[in-house]
Amino acid sequence: MAGLTVITTAWADDWPQFCGPDRNNSSKETGLARSWPADGPAVLWKVDVTTGYAGPAIKERKVYLLDHDGTKSSIRSLELDSGKELWTCSFADPGELTNKKFPGTRGTPTVTDDSLYAVTLFGTVVCIDLNSHEIKWQHSLVKDYGKKLGGWGVAQSPLLYGDLVILAPMSARGSLVALDKNSGKEIWKTAEFAGDGFVSPLFVSIGDEDQILMVSGGAKPEKPERRGGDKGSDKPERRDGDKDSEEPKGDVSRLTYVFSVSPKDGKVLWSYEGWSCNNPIPHPISVDHNMLFITSGYKSISTMLKVEKDDSDYNVSELFKTEKAASWIEQPILANNCLFVGGTVKSPSKGLVCLDLEGDVKWDTNLIQGAPVFNHLNMITADDLLIALDGDSGKLYLIEASPKGFNQLASAKVLAEKGQTWGPIALSDGKLLIRDHTVMKCLDLK
Repeated sequence: MAGLTVITTAWADDWPQFCGPDRNNSSKETGLARSWPADGPAVLWKVDVTTGYAGPAIKERKVYLLDHDGTKSSIRSLELDSGKELWTCSFADPGELTNKKFPGTRGTPTVTDDSLYAVTLFGTVVCIDLNSHEIKWQHSLVKDYGKKLGGWGVAQSPLLYGDLVILAPMSARGSLVALDKNSGKEIWKTAEFAGDGFVSPLFVSIGDEDQILMVSGGAKPEKPERRGGDKGSDKPERRDGDKDSEEPKGDVSRLTYVFSVSPKDGKVLWSYEGWSCNNPIPHPISVDHNMLFITSGYKSISTMLKVEKDDSDYNVSELFKTEKAASWIEQPILANNCLFVGGTVKSPSKGLVCLDLEGDVKWDTNLIQGAPVFNHLNMITADDLLIALDGDSGKLYLIEASPKGFNQLASAKVLAEKGQTWGPIALSDGKLLIRDHTVMKCLDLK
């Protein structure tokens, strides 16, 4: 597992990419407080940010964040301990989103020892030298690879594997593309699965083979050449050219591809086409070495897959499907052999559901009298806790990550703005970074 070894060894105590060290919103930190003062955790510092949902990355006690002022994008670097601005690298990045309801930045930078990689809301890809604070190389997913910008722009975070930067244009020219991390030169691309969505690539290891996992909704390829895949799955008719909408009407009928490629050359290892979603957003959760939990909103359902390799091929089977837990935007959490999922199919984005690995509900806050009405719950896990920011109220919750029952330990309103506090949160050294459309705060959780 070369790719995973590189990532976890180098980034063990940081939050250097989307969803943390292992891209699963899980931290190994301990010693976090089990209760808070009435007004919540202490605010160590706060800084102004531009409108949007971009999440912070943390590397060696430095914070990195994407901003956009209408004509240019900027990478900002701040001290983790004080919030002091260290440097800013700005570059031309003009554009305008046709959907005005969800404005601003997206994407979390990916940070190594000497470089930073980021994708802006308009699909601009930059590699920045952390010593000179200047751009080493730059690409455009739209101009170079034909990515459709769509009404909501691009929400994607780069994945590093060895010397490769993995990106997902999801276009006919390249569903996935691997660039040399030092030069930006294209190494390989996979063009079979053009589509839509806001999923970022994920590293997994299945059958002792390193793989890059991706989810894409879009036009069905013409006779794609691939190895493996699910056999006999139903393939609903594809509707191309669907327009963006917050929640499409009627049943989901757009075929969605879950597929895996070799990081060596981009060749497809297997694909699964038995799950549909109009706009996939969360990436799959790697539950075991060969089990994957797939979920999203837009009237979709959740599915647990098992991927096995025989002598020459991969086979994909469904372990269960459920309508009792589905996360629309935020990533589900795997902790203590259970899945914690924000929302259900009937009430997308509402509530918190604890699901065991057989698909049985252990508890559901929608069914618990007096439980909070969670909405777009943005979660990470550490120290057997769920640290969860409500996307509507701006309240932060501390919840036991236990299947035995819902147990809220603390809560406090930490962001003044109401609604759309959807930016990913990050944790390092007991310091939690949260944001809304105007401010980013650092909270002390110890």
